[in-house]
Amino acid sequence: MATSYGTTNAAPAAHHDEESQALLSSQRQPTNTEANDTFYGRTYGHVATHRKRYFALWVLAAIVAISTVVGLHYYEKQHRGHHDDPHDPSGLIKPEYCESDRSYPIAILLSIFFGYVGIDRFYLGYVISSLLKLATGGGFGIWYVIDILLIILGDLPDHNGCRLVAP
Repeated sequence: MATSYGTTNAAPAAHHDEESQALLSSQRQPTNTEANDTFYGRTYGHVATHRKRYFALWVLAAIVAISTVVGLHYYEKQHRGHHDDPHDPSGLIKPEYCESDRSYPIAILLSIFFGYVGIDRFYLGYVISSLLKLATGGGFGIWYVIDILLIILGDLPDHNGCRLVAP
């Protein structure tokens, strides 16, 4: 049987089985088992189903973390004034505070724009915690928000314990 270029076999559609119909169809839909066979397929299906719950849990965790940081800040600030003795047990006078060579505005900007990868912690000299922050994506976003608050409130000193000073 000789056929010329561009002609097709004119067999009736009844002779095609289900598999060939699926191959010839231009709009092939994956079956439910194909989408769920891979880890990513199952994860995507689960997250797509429960994305509002995950967002609500993230917001709740962020609110708890922020309120804990702010509460501890004000608690420490209130109790620091009552029990702050300028002399330590050895009798040496402690300085009020030391000034860091790091800039306060730069630390805030780095924390806001690059804090989710730990650049702010690298800048302040906390290498280990910055690597952890980099590995976890800013502590899944929560550590990122906490560091912004700590730097703005002035409770995150540099690695020497000196407070950041605005130029």
